[in-house]
Amino acid sequence: MHRLIPFIAILVFSQSVAARPTIGLVLAGGGARGAAHIGILKYLEEQRIPVDLVTGTSMGAIVGGLYASGLSAIEIEALMLTMDWERKLIDDVPRADRSIQRKWREDTFSIPGSPGYRNGELRIPSGAIQGQNVILEMQKMTEHVSHITLFSELPRPFKAIATDIVTGEMVVLDHGELAVVMRASMGVPAVFSPIEIEGRLLVDGGVTNNLPVDIARDMGADILIVVDITSPMLDREHIGDIITITDQLTRLLVVNNTKQQIQRMQDSDILLVPALGDFSAAAFTSAAQAIEIGYQAALNKGVELNELVQAAADYQTLAKPLAGKPTIRSISVENTSGLDDQIIRSAIDVRIGDVFNLEKVSHDMNRIHGLGNFELVSYQLDEYEGQADLKISAAGKTWGPDYLHFGFNLDSEFKHDSRISFLLGYSREELTANGAEWITLAAIGDEPRLQTGFYLPLNSQRDWFVYADAEYRDDALYRYDGEKRSSTYALRKTAGSIGFGYEYGSQWRLMLGLNRVRGRAHAVTGEDFTSGSGFEEASINLQYVFDTRDDVDFPSSGSIVEAKVASYTESLGSDHSFNQWHLRAGHYFERKQHNLGLNLYLGGTNGVPTINSEFRVGGYGLLTGLNSHQLTGNYMGVASIIYYQRYEPFPVLDGLIGATLEYGGAWSSRDEISNGQAQTSLGAFIGADTPIGTLQFGFAVTEDGQSNIYSRIGRVF
Repeated sequence: MHRLIPFIAILVFSQSVAARPTIGLVLAGGGARGAAHIGILKYLEEQRIPVDLVTGTSMGAIVGGLYASGLSAIEIEALMLTMDWERKLIDDVPRADRSIQRKWREDTFSIPGSPGYRNGELRIPSGAIQGQNVILEMQKMTEHVSHITLFSELPRPFKAIATDIVTGEMVVLDHGELAVVMRASMGVPAVFSPIEIEGRLLVDGGVTNNLPVDIARDMGADILIVVDITSPMLDREHIGDIITITDQLTRLLVVNNTKQQIQRMQDSDILLVPALGDFSAAAFTSAAQAIEIGYQAALNKGVELNELVQAAADYQTLAKPLAGKPTIRSISVENTSGLDDQIIRSAIDVRIGDVFNLEKVSHDMNRIHGLGNFELVSYQLDEYEGQADLKISAAGKTWGPDYLHFGFNLDSEFKHDSRISFLLGYSREELTANGAEWITLAAIGDEPRLQTGFYLPLNSQRDWFVYADAEYRDDALYRYDGEKRSSTYALRKTAGSIGFGYEYGSQWRLMLGLNRVRGRAHAVTGEDFTSGSGFEEASINLQYVFDTRDDVDFPSSGSIVEAKVASYTESLGSDHSFNQWHLRAGHYFERKQHNLGLNLYLGGTNGVPTINSEFRVGGYGLLTGLNSHQLTGNYMGVASIIYYQRYEPFPVLDGLIGATLEYGGAWSSRDEISNGQAQTSLGAFIGADTPIGTLQFGFAVTEDGQSNIYSRIGRVF
């Protein structure tokens, strides 16, 4: 009999383990409020409370999906706190990674965003965020389970909730690529664009089921731990405009279906409602606070949760799966843009036979997206026995390929010299399979301008190209007698150019072309010096541009080099012959909130330039303490240092404050340069990034006491 005792004990123990109830975790959606879920997971793990299956919606689907994938609460917390949410919620690639052509096009206009235009109607994106960087980040987070396509086979079975925006039906997502499913579940309508999965156009699941209690029950859970972080209804005091009313309607849908799901809970289920109050669904930078609130909510329910605690000997932690590194067997492209598939393939560095490398594939996705023609670029990896088929999906912009562009420029030194112009641009892209584009812009205001240009890549690599453009413009310029402005004149001219060039990726381009300019200076106020000031220029130009700056107005990293050599000859139609060169070089550094830029401007003329081609120095960046265009000459040189740091004067406004130090001048001859006739300027400024461009107010003074107060906004730097 005594020999049977051990076997009876083992039998009783095994039955007691088997009798443990299946515990399901239900996580609600609520944007950044969902960070509270992580605090609850930390408590569950500390107390050895097992979770056997997970369901979630929106942010609950993200935290729940990561937990189901085998990540621990501590690992998820680290991902949440270190992720640059502001950067990941921006679709586009950094400016430094865009082509030179695209940089020029987008830098011309100060107002971001380019709506489409077709058949007389404006066309806008289906959401403010397409999710390009979000999906890539989630694919990185879930790389360890990239080989698992059935979510029942994850370390913890998992289901996410989305909504079919076409039918209004709830969609339960239980298979596919985990990262894409999590992105579909979090697609808040109008904020995120819908995402297509298996023919259905999906948005945030919170619209139909923000707290999927019923789904967790259907998965076989005996006891549910339900976490509700739903944003509460706004009170009457906070409802007063169309934005808050729309917000309230969305909350109404979510709150109502959440209440219905709570009513489905059983007596044995446990409901946790973290005390988030008015914690914003967009406050991702305050995630640590929400995590602590979630932990406290679990602690407050300790008596009920402790009923689920397992003994240390019985509690089993899950091991995070380790996905293999398959070999790429094939690469396919699904392209819905007007570009040739070969252009996309040319941007892919991954090759058949390579071992899958997520970082390299993500870089390729960003290179393709950086072309500017796509709404979303993503990949799918189908693995089988150590090999994988890489499928790249490049979804063309549904609101293109005709676009409108807008800008607003203002420049003033508070001396009755304000210059204001409104810019309207139209571009037609994808004119050819290689991505030819035609762009026209018009400026209305103190400096009228009309310009049209054509850009034609000659091959699928889009490195060799030809270009042609024509322009009319009317520039406001000044003449001085010492420090005193003696006249204001308009430099009216027409110009045309044609040539070819070579562009190397996103870094540099080299162009060789013919340029023709004809115009005349017309006095507007003050002394009339314009007699005989008509001119005609014809030149051969060689131009090199290298640009890796992360921002056009106030870069914090990267470099800029612009070099041009022009030979003006009478044989081509120029009034007289002369040669000219100029160089701009700059490099920018960042250390925490501190930013430093070093800039150099040089130019020289062999011969006598026309009034159109003389160098002008004075105003912001070119001896800021002087008046605009105060110095003119055949030669110029300015070296400058700019320092600034960013701060947040208001919750949604990115401000900056800084100082400038410049040294240089403009000279009629080399002898004047050698005589050391140069000036120093020291200044300070404040500014902010606004929806219509960078706003700046500043003051500068020269070594001889001349001062200048200025303001500017838009692309006038």
